Parts: sequence; structure tokens; C-alpha cells
Amino acid sequence: MIAPFEYSLSTILSLFSLKPDWENPKNPKFRWISTSSREIKKNSLFVPLRGERDGHSFIADALKNGASGFLCEKNHPILKSLSLEDQKKAIFVNDTLVALGKLANYHRNRFSPILIGITGSSGKTTTKDLLGGLFSFLEPKSLVVTEKNYNNEIGVPFTLFRITEFTRVVVCEMGMNHRGEMERLSKIAEPTHVLITNIGSAHIENLKSRENIAEEKIDITLGLRKDGVLFVPDDLNFLARAKQRAKKHNVKLVIWNHSKHPELKVKTVQKNGFLLEWKKEIIHWKIPGSKLLSNVRGMLAVGMHFGISESQIKIAIESYKSPNKRLNIKKGYFTIIDDSYNANPESMSSSIDASLQFAAGRNILWVLGSMKELGKFSKHYHETIGKEINQIGKGTLLGFGEDTVSMVKQVKHGIHFKNKGDLIQYIKQKIPKNTVILVKGSRSMKMEEIVQELDSFKG
Repeated sequence: MIAPFEYSLSTILSLFSLKPDWENPKNPKFRWISTSSREIKKNSLFVPLRGERDGHSFIADALKNGASGFLCEKNHPILKSLSLEDQKKAIFVNDTLVALGKLANYHRNRFSPILIGITGSSGKTTTKDLLGGLFSFLEPKSLVVTEKNYNNEIGVPFTLFRITEFTRVVVCEMGMNHRGEMERLSKIAEPTHVLITNIGSAHIENLKSRENIAEEKIDITLGLRKDGVLFVPDDLNFLARAKQRAKKHNVKLVIWNHSKHPELKVKTVQKNGFLLEWKKEIIHWKIPGSKLLSNVRGMLAVGMHFGISESQIKIAIESYKSPNKRLNIKKGYFTIIDDSYNANPESMSSSIDASLQFAAGRNILWVLGSMKELGKFSKHYHETIGKEINQIGKGTLLGFGEDTVSMVKQVKHGIHFKNKGDLIQYIKQKIPKNTVILVKGSRSMKMEEIVQELDSFKG
């Protein structure tokens, strides 16, 4: 990742309480910051991060590509392989990821935009994009919205680096999969407003319990600025806990009505979405699935809080389009609902609901891959999804991945596949033309490969 970064060496050194080691009286300025040696531009600051590979191994490449300097963990062995001249370009820190967050927080604090942080077990990206549409009346340079799903301890800083003196609103998606991450993200971003879409079971393998997930999600309030606002739905799991936290930190709590007496009412259910009614105005939401309407109502709550015009709120709802691999409809020999981006129990259930609505009585096939990061709870949640499908009593389930064995066993018309190729061949040979096919599974299952094969199939 790369972003503009207009800071001098002396500013960065002072931020980390370091003395200049560089023999350069001109106090060089950086123009960019990047975590990728391949994206480096001239006068960049390179930030090597530890992941599947240690980014420190690419410091030499970054310098060759134009980096003027780099962060480096103290006493890292990579220094021995660098020339003395290149070693002088190191800025030593204890942890490069923590340092990246510190740089982003410093940058964020130079400006005073409205900053809305969004988290939840599912619906984060939908809500983020809806809020981006809500504030789309602003000039492009006045609005910063998280790109794609860059919502972790790397992505959030790069969202913050895009803030300038012209920025009025920032919509910042925040995700996590381990305890303590949400607090760190919130304290880096220091939001003025935060929104929790829901609290479910995603990442329960790492967080051990729904209670811990709730605590982690609600920790988004820990970096919330004074007089901040927390938005939550009325059917939020652990709502009482959110209320307690809001009271403890003197945070204003806004609860939007989704399950009880919503202001945004469903007037008509259609195959491709809903006709909604709000203040006697009819609004067309073009995405099936009733559970997504909570995200729409969350955006409405934010819009009403900020006094956004009714016409702009309607525009934001009606102009929304699903991101790639998220409930995308592909029409060909089969009608494919591509929701292959990722999966957890809540989003899986939501997508089943949406596909059933879209099929509108037509033959339906669920092609579902394993849901990961569920740990010892995996069998329970896969069985729960299987029971949900069996209760529907329509269509066929094809499960892919070891975890889906328990899911398939709950379904009368269910088949398990160990091999993706065999599953694809079965569909091509056995499933009739025009069948509606939902394809969904966790990221690691690469369910998009199934979508690609079926989308190109001509019969």
C-alpha cells in the first residue's frame, strides 16, 4: 500500500524521540509512505511489516526503487546485509506496525474532520459504502472513505493518511480478528462517531466466546473523542453492555429501530430488493435480503443525526451497488449469486435469505464452502446453517470443504464434495439451466473459482 506523506525526517525522528543519525543537514522530506517495495516512488518512506514474509527482507529493493529512508526494528539482522550508506537511512523503532499506527495518528491529529468508525461481525462494508453515498454531495477532496476492505492495522492508517486540510468527513471501516485490535485501531483513528452493525460469531476461534467478541466490538468506543456518538441497532446482541459502556465513557448513544417499529418501512418485497417507505417517500433498495436493511437503517440514523436532506438520503439508498463478490448477480446458463468474498455464520444466513428472495420460487442451489475461524464452535455453526436450509425445504445444498460435512448431514437434499473440480462437474452435468446458484464461503476456500467456471459455462 502507498499513500501521500509530506513529512520531513526531523518531524518523524522527533515523533519517535530519536536523534538524527543521518549525515544530511538539508533535513530531507518524504513525499510518500509505503509498505510495498514494488509500489515505492521517489522520496518514499518504506515501512517493512512482518507477515507471512518479513518485510525487512525487501528494504534493499525499496531503496533501489527510490525510497529515501525506511523504518527498521532495532538490531534486526537484515542490517548486516546493507551497505553503510543504506544503513544510515534507517529510522529505528521497536515495532514497525505500531510505528505505522503512530505516524497515522499523528497525521490524523493535524486535522479536524468528522470521522465515523464502523465495525461489526458483518455488514461493515455495506454500511461503509452507504455512508460514502450519504456524504457524496461533498466535493471529492472533502470525503475520505475506506477503499475496498482495508480495515485492519495496516489499512486503517492508510485511510488516515488520505486526510488533508480539505477533508470534512472520513468514513473508516475497522475490522479485527484478535483481542485488543479494536482498541488499537480506535486509538489510532480517534473517531468522532462510531457505528456497530451487529455482534455475531466471526473470529470466535480467536476470541473464544460471543461475550469476548462483544467486548472487542464495543472497544471501538475506547478511542472515541470527547462528546462522541455511538450508533447501534435495537436488536444488537449485548445491547445492555453497549449501553453500559456508553454511559461509563459519557458517550451519546443513538439506537436505530430495525426489528421494532422502524422508521424506514418495507412497503413491498420484490425479487431484486424492496420498495421502502420513509416519511411518505417511496425508496427503491435494489439488493435482496431483509437482514441488510439494518445497514440501510443505520445509515439513515447517521443521516438524520447530521441533518442530511431527505433527498440525499434517498439518493444514497437508491444508488447503492454491491461491491465485487458480494451478492453480485451473474446471468448466463445459470443465474449465479456471487457472494464468494468471505463468510461467517451471520453473513451466510443473510445470504441464504437474500438468495431465496431473489429466486422467487425458481429452482435454487446453495454452493457453500467452509466458514473458517470458528474453532471448537465450527461444527455447531455449520450444523445450524444446515438446519436453516433444511427448514426452508427447497433446493439442494452442495458443501465444499471438510467443515461442511456436518452442514450437509442436516439437509435432506445435500451432497458433500472434497474436490472443487468434482463439484463443478456435478453442477454442469446435473443442475438444470436457469437455476439460481448462491456461491459463498470463507476467503481461504477461493469460492470465486467456482463462480468463474460456472459463469463461463454455455451448456
